Amino acid sequence: MEAKARDSENSSTVLPNGTNGEGEKEEAGAEREAVTSTAELPGPRKAGRGKDTAQPPPSSAASTGTDRETKILPFGGEKIESRLNVLELQAMQEAFMIEGSGYDNKLSLDKEEFIQKMTDILKRQSNEEYAELFDKIDVTKDGYVDWDKIASHMLLEYYEKDDRVKATQVPQWKDLKVLQSPHKDTIQKIKYHKATQRYISISKEGCVALWSPQCKLQKSVTISVDSVKDKDLWVSDYVLLPNINKIALSLTSKEILFYDLSTKLDFSCQYKVEGLEYTPLSLDYWSNPDNPSEAFLVFGDVGGQVTALNFTSTHIALFERPTPPVGEEEAEVTVTVQLSNIAKGRDKYCKMARHREHNGEWTRQVRYAAHLECFISCSTTARSSMVLGWVEKAARSMRTISFNVSQGIHCFDYHEQMNLIVTGGVNHHVSLWNPYVTSKPIGLLRGHMASVVNVQFNTTKGQILSFSKDKVLRVWDIQQQLCLQRVAGIFPKGPEVYTFLQFDEERLKMFITFNNQLTLLEMKPEMKDKILSHDKPITSVLYNRTYNQVISGCQGSTVTVWIIDSGQKVKQFENCHGNAEITTMALDPSDTRLYTAGTDGTVKVWDFNGHCHHLLNAGRDSAVDITQVLVLKRTVLVMGWDRMITVFRFQAFNTYTVQPSDWKGGQEHQDDILCGAFSDPNTLATGSYDGEIILWNNQGERASRHLRQRVRQKGKTSTRQTTTAGSVPTVTRQGTVSSLTSTDEKAALSREVTLLSLEDEENSEFGNPITRMLFLEERRDNLEGGGNLVSCGGNGFVRFWSTGDSSLVSEFLAHPHIGSIIMATDDSNRYLATGDVDGNAKVWNIEEYCLKHNPDGPVCTDPPPLLCNQTPHLDSINQMLFCRRNDCDLIVSCSSDCSVALWDVHGNIIGYFGQEEKWKIEEYIPTEKPEEEEEREGDEDEELQQALEAEEDMTELMFEEEGFDVDYRHNTWEKTYLGKAYQDLRVQKRERKQPTNIPNLPYLTWEKTGQAPAGPYKSLETSDLRKMSVLKKPDFVVHPHKYFGQRTETPVETVPKLPSLTDGLKAAFDEKTLFPKYIMEFELKMKSVHGMMSASKKGRSSKNILAASKPNLSLQSKQSMNSISSKQSADNLSPKSRMKAGLQKVQGFPDMGKKGHLKPLGKTTTSETSSSSVHT
Repeated sequence: MEAKARDSENSSTVLPNGTNGEGEKEEAGAEREAVTSTAELPGPRKAGRGKDTAQPPPSSAASTGTDRETKILPFGGEKIESRLNVLELQAMQEAFMIEGSGYDNKLSLDKEEFIQKMTDILKRQSNEEYAELFDKIDVTKDGYVDWDKIASHMLLEYYEKDDRVKATQVPQWKDLKVLQSPHKDTIQKIKYHKATQRYISISKEGCVALWSPQCKLQKSVTISVDSVKDKDLWVSDYVLLPNINKIALSLTSKEILFYDLSTKLDFSCQYKVEGLEYTPLSLDYWSNPDNPSEAFLVFGDVGGQVTALNFTSTHIALFERPTPPVGEEEAEVTVTVQLSNIAKGRDKYCKMARHREHNGEWTRQVRYAAHLECFISCSTTARSSMVLGWVEKAARSMRTISFNVSQGIHCFDYHEQMNLIVTGGVNHHVSLWNPYVTSKPIGLLRGHMASVVNVQFNTTKGQILSFSKDKVLRVWDIQQQLCLQRVAGIFPKGPEVYTFLQFDEERLKMFITFNNQLTLLEMKPEMKDKILSHDKPITSVLYNRTYNQVISGCQGSTVTVWIIDSGQKVKQFENCHGNAEITTMALDPSDTRLYTAGTDGTVKVWDFNGHCHHLLNAGRDSAVDITQVLVLKRTVLVMGWDRMITVFRFQAFNTYTVQPSDWKGGQEHQDDILCGAFSDPNTLATGSYDGEIILWNNQGERASRHLRQRVRQKGKTSTRQTTTAGSVPTVTRQGTVSSLTSTDEKAALSREVTLLSLEDEENSEFGNPITRMLFLEERRDNLEGGGNLVSCGGNGFVRFWSTGDSSLVSEFLAHPHIGSIIMATDDSNRYLATGDVDGNAKVWNIEEYCLKHNPDGPVCTDPPPLLCNQTPHLDSINQMLFCRRNDCDLIVSCSSDCSVALWDVHGNIIGYFGQEEKWKIEEYIPTEKPEEEEEREGDEDEELQQALEAEEDMTELMFEEEGFDVDYRHNTWEKTYLGKAYQDLRVQKRERKQPTNIPNLPYLTWEKTGQAPAGPYKSLETSDLRKMSVLKKPDFVVHPHKYFGQRTETPVETVPKLPSLTDGLKAAFDEKTLFPKYIMEFELKMKSVHGMMSASKKGRSSKNILAASKPNLSLQSKQSMNSISSKQSADNLSPKSRMKAGLQKVQGFPDMGKKGHLKPLGKTTTSETSSSSVHT
C-alpha cells in the first residue's frame, strides 16, 4: 500500500488507497483523505476539505456514483465492532449463554444462524456486514462461532484500537533551541553515552563536546594526531564503545583511533588502526549482552567496502599489545595496529571479514543487526543500494544479498521488533523493506520534495521520523503508512548544509545538526489528566514561613504564589526576566524580599507586590547560568558559572543597578562553583563541578579548609593540599573492602554497589559534581566528630563530612544508575529527602545517622533507614524543601513536568498545586498491621529461610559426592608462573610510603579545645575572659569643677595690612621705549581706518546703523584731535600718572549707547595716545 502526501503551504494531506473488506482488491474511487497536523508558522488558511476541517471518509457509492452498500472501512471507527454499545453486547452474551455444542457447553452457530441471530438482536446492519464479521471471528475456519470466540475477537479489536490511537497521536514539540556549541566546523554526529549520562558530539576539526542531560555544555576537548597537522585533521565519523568505556574515531588520513573515556584529565589514545586501503566514512559498534567479551566494529569506506572487525576479548584488550622487554614495565603508549596483519589472522584478539558489493560507491552508513546477525550498509547507487552481509565461519569474505533502489539510498534504520528496514532515498521516497524480500518494498511513503538524508524509528509509538535536504521533518505512522505531521519553517535558514538527526526516545529529545550548528527539538511528554502548575518546566520552589505560602518559578519567567493549606493560587508575576528563563530563587531572612536569577545573568530583588527594587548585574552584562543565590546578613552570594564567588554587599544597594564587589578570598576552586551552604556564625561551604568542597571564613572571606572526595587508587593522594589542616586523609580501597564483613545482607549489598559505583565514578569524568550541600545545624555543637555537612551530586551518592577534622564520615548510594540527584532536610535534621532526574524521591531517617566518627576508622557505607520511596513526578525533580503545618512534616517538590507536588514524609501525596479540589492537611497516623498478618509474614520468612538452608545443604552434599572441597581456594600467587614473576618484581621494588591519617594535633581541633587555629597566632593560648567588677566613675567626672576652670578669652592680634602692589611700582610700562614713533602712528591710523570701514559695511544693511555711524565718525575725529592735543602735555606726566593712564584701555568692540546705537569700533587705548604724543 502506498501513501501519497500533498504538500501545501500550511498543511499536508495524505491519500491512502482504499481497500475492500478483504483488503486485497484496490478500488479506484475509494481514496480517503486524512488531515494531519503541521508545525509550520501560522499563515492564511483556506477552508476546505483536507485543509483545516476533517471530512468524513466518502463511501464507495459516493466515489463511484453507483448505489451499493457501504463497505466496512478499516479507518474512522466504522467497524461493526466499534458501533456496538453495552446493551447490545449484553444482549449478544445472553443469546449465546443457552446450552449448546460450543465451548463450555454453550451455544455455537454456523454462518447462516449467526447472521439470523445478529439480525434479530441488532436489527440495523446488513447481512453482508454480519457475514464479514463471522469470517473475522472464525479465523480457524471451523465453520462455527461461540461466545468465547466473539469475546476474544472483541478484546483483540479493542487492543488494536488502543495501539492505533496511541500510534496516531501527533507529537507535540517545544520551541526549537539553538545550542551554543564550541564546534567550528561540521558536526558529524551526536550520541548519548549511558555510562557518563552525557551527550557526546564530535565535529570535523576534532572538537569533542560533552553535554549534560539538560543539554548544557560541560566540557570540550580538541584531539590531535601525530600523523597529520591539526589544520589537516578531518574526523569523518565516530562511534561509542559503551561496554569498555571507549570511543572510536575514523579520520580521512585512513586511520581509526580508539580513545579512553575513563581518564579525567584528557582523552588518551590507546589504539590506532592504520594501513586502510580507503578512507573510512561510517562506523558502527555492537557488543554481545550475553558475552561482554565479544563485539563487532564495522566500518564502510569511500571505496564501497564494508569491513567488520570481530573482537573476542574486549575485557582484556581490543588488539594484541607487543610484549615489553624482560624486567621493564609496560608503558602507557598508543598501540599501532596494521589492518593487513588483522586480515592475515596475526592478531590474537581480533578477526576481520569484508565485502565489496557497493561497486566503488561511497558507503554512507553501516550497522550490525543482531536480530538478523548481519551487517547492513547503503550507498547512493542504483545497483546494490543496500546490502546485507553475513559472516560465515572461519571466512574472510561475507555472503551478501542486495537491494536495488533508483538513484540509491542515503540512510536507513532497523526495527528489531517489527523486523523492518526503513530507508531514505535520493528519489525523495521513504521505503519500508522486509529483509527477506529484495524485489520491492512493502511500503512506500511519498511526500518529501527533496532527498531524504535521515530516517529513524520511534519504536515506542510505532512511528518513523524522516528529514529531507529542504529542511522538512515528517512523522509517519507505520501501520497506517500515513504522514501524521509535517514540521517546516522553524529550522535555521541558509544554503545547502550537512545535517544529522538523532532522536533520544527515552528523554524525548531530538538533535538536528546544520553544519556547525546544533539544534534541539524537545517532544512534550504525554500527560493524560496531569495537573499542571505552570505552562513550562519549573526550576525552583520556596516556602515563605511568614505568610505560609509556596513560591514557584518556571522557565517561562513566571513566578506564582500558592497557599499551602489549600493549594490555590494567590498571585502571579509574569515576564520577570523577559525572555530569559528563571534558574533559581531565594528569600531574604525576613521573608519579605524575593530574589530571582535568570539566564540573562541578572538577579532581581522583588517585593510581593510585584515591584522590582534592584537589579544585580551578576554576569557583568553577559548571559551566565546561575545555579544558587545565598542571601546572608550583609552580603548576597551568587554562584554557578565561575570559579570565584560573586558577591554583592548591601551597602552598595543605593541604586537600582548594583555591580558586584570583589571577593577577598580570590580563586580557590579549580572548576566552576555549583552550590553553597552557610552555617552561623561565619562558616561558608562551596562545592564545585570537580567535587571539591572548600570551607570559608565568611567574615574575612578567606579559605580555611579543603575537603576532597575519596581516591580509589591505592597510594594516590590528592593533588591539592588544604590551606589550614594539612593534607586531606586518603581513604584507601582496603578500608572500604574491610567494611564488607558485615553480616547484614542488605548493608553488604549496598556496600558492594557502593564500591562498584566508586570505581565507575573514578572512571567517569562527570561522576562527582556537587549539586547540593546542607549544614546540619542541630549537630553544630557535636564534639564527637560526626557528620555535620551533607553533599550530593554525581552518580546518585550522598556523602556526610566532618568539618572538624576535614574527613569523609559516610557515603551511600541513594539512587543507583542515576547521573545526578538533589536533596533537602528539615529544620530539626531528622529527615533527608533526595530526588533524581527520573522523578523518583526517597526520604531517609538521619536522626541517629553518623553522630560519631573515628578519623582513623573506615568510611561508613551503610545507608540510613529508608522511610519511603515515592514517584511524585514524571520528569526530573529540580528542587525540594521541607515545611511543617498542622504537626505534619511536609515536602514540596517541583519538577520539569510543570507540576509542584505536596506530600508528607511517609510518601502520601496530598495534592498538586493548581488542582481544582482544595485539600486539607491532617496528621497522618500509619496503621499497624494485625497480629495475624505479622504471624503470617513471620511464617513465610521462616519457610523461606528453611528453603535456603535446604538448598545449601543439597549443594554441599553434591560437592561432597563429587569430591569437591567447598573451602578450597586456589592461590594464584604461589601456584602460577605469572603470580610468581609478578611477586618477584614487587619484592625487588622499594617499598613506597603509604598515605596515613593526620595525627590528632591540638591545633587541628581548635574549635573543640578553644585553642587558636594554625597560623601566626597558633602558639597563643586563649581562655575565657575574667568577670569585670563594677566600674566606678573617676573623680574628674564626678567633680569637674576641681579640675576644669572657666575659659578666658584672649584678644586676637590683628595682622597689619600689606601695602598695595601699585604703590611700590617706580615706573609704568612705556611702549615708546619698545617701538619707534612711526610704528605707533601707523598702528593708530590703521585702527581708525578699520573702524570706519566696518561701520560703513554695516550701514548698508541697516539705515539705523548708517545714521548712527555719522556721529560716531565725528566722535572719532574729535577723539583724534584730543589725542593730538594730549601729545603736547605727555612729557610733563609723572611715571605714576603714566601708569594709571596705561591701565585705562578702551575696548575696540562695538558697544551700545544709551539709545541702542552702536559705538565706534576703533580699538585704541589711552596709554597708546599718550605715548605717541610724547614722541611728537
